[in-house]
Amino acid sequence: MLLTIFIPLLASVISLFSSSEKFKSWIVTLSAFVSALLATHLFFSAPHGTYGVNWIEAVGARIEVRLDGFSLPMGLLVTWLIAAISLYSVKYMEGDYRPGWYWFFFGFFATSMLVVVYADNLWLLLAGWEGVGLASWALIGHWYRDEQDKWVGKEERVLGVPYWWTPSKAGLRAILTVRLGDSFFLTAMAIFYVATGTASLTGLLSAEGLKALGVIPLIFFAMGPLTKSAQFPFHEWLLTAMTGPTSVSALIHAATMVKAGVYVLIITTPIFLHVAGSSLYFWVLTALGVATALVATLIALTSVEFKLVLAGSTAANLGVIAAAAGAAGLLAHHGGHELELLLTYAFLHIVGHAVSKASLFMGFGAVIHEAGTRFIGEVGRLGRHMRITAAAMALSTLSLVGIPPLLGYVTKELALENVFELGLVALAPALYLLLFLTPIYGLRLFGLTFLHGREAEEVHEAPALMWIPYAALAAATAALGGYFAAVGKFPPLSAALFATLAGFVVGVALYVVAPGVRSEALRPLWEVAYRRFYLPILYDGVFPYVYTAAAKAVYVVFDKALFDGIYHVVLPGLFKAASGGLRRLATGNISTYVLYAVVGILLTLVLLAAL
Repeated sequence: MLLTIFIPLLASVISLFSSSEKFKSWIVTLSAFVSALLATHLFFSAPHGTYGVNWIEAVGARIEVRLDGFSLPMGLLVTWLIAAISLYSVKYMEGDYRPGWYWFFFGFFATSMLVVVYADNLWLLLAGWEGVGLASWALIGHWYRDEQDKWVGKEERVLGVPYWWTPSKAGLRAILTVRLGDSFFLTAMAIFYVATGTASLTGLLSAEGLKALGVIPLIFFAMGPLTKSAQFPFHEWLLTAMTGPTSVSALIHAATMVKAGVYVLIITTPIFLHVAGSSLYFWVLTALGVATALVATLIALTSVEFKLVLAGSTAANLGVIAAAAGAAGLLAHHGGHELELLLTYAFLHIVGHAVSKASLFMGFGAVIHEAGTRFIGEVGRLGRHMRITAAAMALSTLSLVGIPPLLGYVTKELALENVFELGLVALAPALYLLLFLTPIYGLRLFGLTFLHGREAEEVHEAPALMWIPYAALAAATAALGGYFAAVGKFPPLSAALFATLAGFVVGVALYVVAPGVRSEALRPLWEVAYRRFYLPILYDGVFPYVYTAAAKAVYVVFDKALFDGIYHVVLPGLFKAASGGLRRLATGNISTYVLYAVVGILLTLVLLAAL
């Protein structure tokens, strides 16, 4: 178990002692495959249970792992995706200007995520959680020279706010956003430990002290996963995280970081189910999940960068998973539903989305690598030159948007079944709208890249080390979809499927049959979504201005007026006045000093007489 978790970190540390780029890349890649093989062994043979040893007994911290129906398959998924992305990175990052940084944090990222997956102790989970956050900052901002071709967005301003993000800025944006949530997350953990005397997830499941805490600590706890998984209104950091290498985007969006957030929401649902007022907590998760899914879908539909479309899609699917987890808690509250089955539906979409999204990021990373642009429309008809990539992207796109019989259809239908089961009239229109729009943005991305557009010259198929991982994952979407059909877990026909197929027909008409259709009537709506609902103005304009104004006020009132005033003006002034007075007494005249002595003696005698 410990080898599965820590061997990528060990390899990344060893990589620091070599100056060879090949050694660094291959030792970390080899460790990723070893970790994946070990995780596979655990999945098939390890008995379920909790295992651990003491770490910091004073605060109940244990190196304690949990092997169950969620951690074992999640470990299997994460390790194999990391191995595939690592193999892809060997060629994709070849010749990069700081391989040592990349490969160290790649292994560090892998280990941190596996700690989150397997940890049963909250403090151990927190160690992995913070490690994932640190590694994401390091890898999102990997290209610290901030070359323009590594930006997200074009060089333009909206209401005076820059609408482009450099790698350095995007990395800072990411870590500040998740640190905000993590401060509440840590506070909630401390409350849980004080109230129950245990930091074990298994122990909290039966802890009586937790039930009386109320909903506020649960909301505090959720702030960590909500910011980490980029739920609305915290989704902005995920979109600008596209400044990192494409392999990092695949790592963050498919295997680690954002999936850590929704995974923790799922595994803690049984723990929070019986807490007083927890139904409000589950309502919040469901509502935020649906809002995130719809907002991010609209962003993906209007984005003009390959990776930004995929990032919006990731946020949308994370919203679906969060909503499914929240709905599972609400349905369990109502009774008559098996919570573990409902959570399994939510969990399966982590798998379905991760497999197709890892393939898509790596495939479109190959497109960017070969064509030399990150913008949709600047190259086209790549299907003629990159046949393997085009076939893989076709399969992965169809899976992502939920077309049967591929894996993405199965897992999305099962996850949304939780939400539809609630029977909420208010949520249904948003869900049907996002299901309708999803195939349109998927076909827009695929059609304008591989089927239509200005044909690029001298574009070749990606090297085998790059296309093998994403082609294998694309094939897996079909194979796993077939598996679910074979075992009788294929979802039946539903209104959700018809909404998806309607969107698919529209997408085919707009971007396969007759690309280039424009509607000026819809342009104002397109502009709002393209500008990401103008939220960057709030995050990059209003918030920094308010923060800077508050910092200046604190500086003027406290730093300058109070502290500087006391220590640099008042106290020196008093000492200066006192020393000036004393200096006037020292005249250098012996007669004056004799007078001081006589007066002093007389005053002493008067005081003695008075006593």
